Parts: sequence; structure tokens; C-alpha cells
Amino acid sequence: MTDLVPLVSLDALPDDLRAQWEATQRSGLRDFIRMMAHAPDHFRRYNEAYGGLRFDNHLGPRVTELVRLAVAGTTQCQVCMAGRHPGAVAEGITEEVVAEICAPHQPHMTPSEQVAVRFARMLATDHLSISTADKEELRSHFTPEQIVELGLLSVMCLVGRFSMLAGLEEST
Repeated sequence: MTDLVPLVSLDALPDDLRAQWEATQRSGLRDFIRMMAHAPDHFRRYNEAYGGLRFDNHLGPRVTELVRLAVAGTTQCQVCMAGRHPGAVAEGITEEVVAEICAPHQPHMTPSEQVAVRFARMLATDHLSISTADKEELRSHFTPEQIVELGLLSVMCLVGRFSMLAGLEEST
């Protein structure tokens, strides 16, 4: 259900977006596709950029998923918070690790993962609070290319704010 933008009817979805809709069983993700289909060309470009950042980066599936979920926690997007990338699960992302994202103690995360999560949360909530020390710590764990990927991935995940405001929900 969306209370901001109506969902495009299934028979009005362009063929490629209909195929994307059919490829998932997640109700919230299906509604996201139907909502975004109001601007199909922009949605396709978003998907291309986001897909590259999420699935073809130098961060690895585990860090990528932790960053994605860290931002999702700030947006409160149910659709974003419900998903788990199989590659990250295979690398040990459990619900116990996910629960540590907002915790002060993160024993199941590496120091690099902790830095990435902290950066993503700060970028998503109060980017002006990122200090010189935070930047130095980021540089000590990640290459310049990875830092750019972290920043872009975090920003792209902020689409969850729009999804949440639109009222998209994920059925359980």
C-alpha cells in the first residue's frame, strides 16, 4: 500500500519492469517496482547505477550488505530492512550481526566493517558530524576507490526514505 504515489497496474508495466516484478516474490519490492514505474526511464538508470554499486564493487558482499542495512536502519524502510543478499549471508551475515549495526559493541564485525557501518550511518543521518578523525579512520581501512563506493552506495540506499514515506511495506 502506498499513500503518496499510486502503484502502476501490472498490465501497464513496461515489459522489462514486469520481468523484474516477476523475478521477486517479495511484496514490498514488487510494490517498489510498481511505484517507480511512473518514471520508468529514471528508474532504469537508478537500477543500473545501484546494481553496479551493490553487486560489482570492491567492498565485498558482507561490507556492502552491512552498509546497506546500516542506511536502511536510518530510513526505517521496511522493504530495505527485510532483504538479505545471499552472498552476504554466505559470508556470515546473520541476524545477530545485523542487530549489532546500531549497537555500541559489535563483536561479530571486523574493524573495517565497524568503520564502514559507522560512516554509512553518519552520512545518512548527520554528514556534518563526520570528523577529521573519522575520515582518517576510513582511509586507514579502505582505498580511495572503496571510500567512493561506500559514499555512493550509502547515498543510493537513501531511496529508502522515499519508499518509507510512500508507505511501502514488506509482508512477513
